Amino acid sequence: MEQNLALTWQLSEIHGWGLVGVHTALYLLDHDRPPLLLERPLLATLRPENREKLAALMAGHERIGVIAGQVPDTVVVINGWTVLHALANGFVEGPTSARFRGSRNVGVIAFEDSRFDAATLERARGYDKIVVHSTYNRDLLLEQGVLDVGCAFQGIDPSELPTLPPTGRFGDRFVIFSGGKLEFRKGQDIVLTAFHRFHERHPEALLVTAWHNYWPHTSGTIAESPLTPAPPMIGENGKLRIVEWAMAHGVPPEGFVDMGFIARHQIAAILGDCHAAVFPNRCEGATNLVAMEAMACGVPVILSANTGHLDLIRENNCLPLRDQTPVVDPTGARRGWGESAVEEVVEQLERVYTDRAAARACAEEGRAFMCGERSWRAFAKSFVQATA
Repeated sequence: MEQNLALTWQLSEIHGWGLVGVHTALYLLDHDRPPLLLERPLLATLRPENREKLAALMAGHERIGVIAGQVPDTVVVINGWTVLHALANGFVEGPTSARFRGSRNVGVIAFEDSRFDAATLERARGYDKIVVHSTYNRDLLLEQGVLDVGCAFQGIDPSELPTLPPTGRFGDRFVIFSGGKLEFRKGQDIVLTAFHRFHERHPEALLVTAWHNYWPHTSGTIAESPLTPAPPMIGENGKLRIVEWAMAHGVPPEGFVDMGFIARHQIAAILGDCHAAVFPNRCEGATNLVAMEAMACGVPVILSANTGHLDLIRENNCLPLRDQTPVVDPTGARRGWGESAVEEVVEQLERVYTDRAAARACAEEGRAFMCGERSWRAFAKSFVQATA
């Protein structure tokens, strides 16, 4: 019997968790199973059509808020509902999950920290089921004896990510895109080192980045890499000083563009001006939404063959970085993480640069894969099924 679903995280269109919630809620509404939102959604971040549909869920959110307000400091049990709990590394739940419980409780997680001490495993086994977003995460849990694990791959919205003709904003430059919040795990230090070498051979090359995030202090982890002298500084405006950091790696000002925060309606147009996208990430607990969006927009994608990225790699749909060495892991937190070779990144960029026809065929395969198998609609269906 299908149970009603309640979500403990905030719906938005500005980060992965928010998008998971938005598309799950849209799917459930279309199937006459409106979810209960235990966190107030950020409706202002949504596209108008999604905002209009999801506004109908506010009444239920307000009602549960009133009920919870009448019993402060008490765990509210929602009988007849399955509560989906958003979990962080270590299977740590947030304050909303601590406040609400359902008849069933399902943990939802995309984790990069692979330390499984007794307390972590106890938390993981405290849920009726765990749902993850990569075979990498699923297999790590199965190895630890956590057996009731569902898997649902995150997606893209084909209607939001069309292939667009170049705007010409970058002239006739060879444009390389790199996106994702700046941190050691995402490997922007590898991108800069490889681009510096590539730019020396091809001065017309241009690196276009979207590396900012709403938690700039997390960028400090990049200092763990021997490839970078220091993390970027945080300016008085609270944003990372990305351009200065790139210059410190030998990238000339004319070879680098920092796009800042990119709104969702800008993604397709920017990617339409790019000839390649590079993601030498050391670890992905899920499957890397930015890389998926680049593939969906028909950009040849260079992708590290490790962790969650492995669920994106199919024959000829991307340019995989197969040369992966283990990342230094003194605490056991980085099982499966991979260090991409700078030389192989440069080689793959050269492949795209020298054989544009092969690169275009690869990009078309990548787009077909994303739009055919990895839409948000397909995700939502498999996600709802995985929670059962």
